[in-house]
Amino acid sequence: MQFTIVISLVFAVFIALFAVQNAGVVVINFLWYKISMSQAVVILCSALVGVLIMLPFDVIRRIKYKFKLKELSGENKRLKDEIKKIESEKNQIKEPAVLEKQLTLDDIDNIGK
Repeated sequence: MQFTIVISLVFAVFIALFAVQNAGVVVINFLWYKISMSQAVVILCSALVGVLIMLPFDVIRRIKYKFKLKELSGENKRLKDEIKKIESEKNQIKEPAVLEKQLTLDDIDNIGK
């Protein structure tokens, strides 16, 4: 995220420098309107319109990531709980086998006496 902010700031500086260096007056023809204005204003307004167009797409992407993160966090918790349950069952199965083995060794010792 910080990388994106840095890149955005660098890009904004380049746009501002470009706009200031191209500050001459231009005539804008749009449909039947003719408007005279500074080329710097046209450049900055174009950049601003581009940002405003991309903003909803970024918001939607972030919302999707938030839902996906929530879903994956829930699945992660569920899988951790399942691992704990399986390890608990595994330990319960091991303990009787160890006890049987000890009893068997004790029985062998008693046979020799």
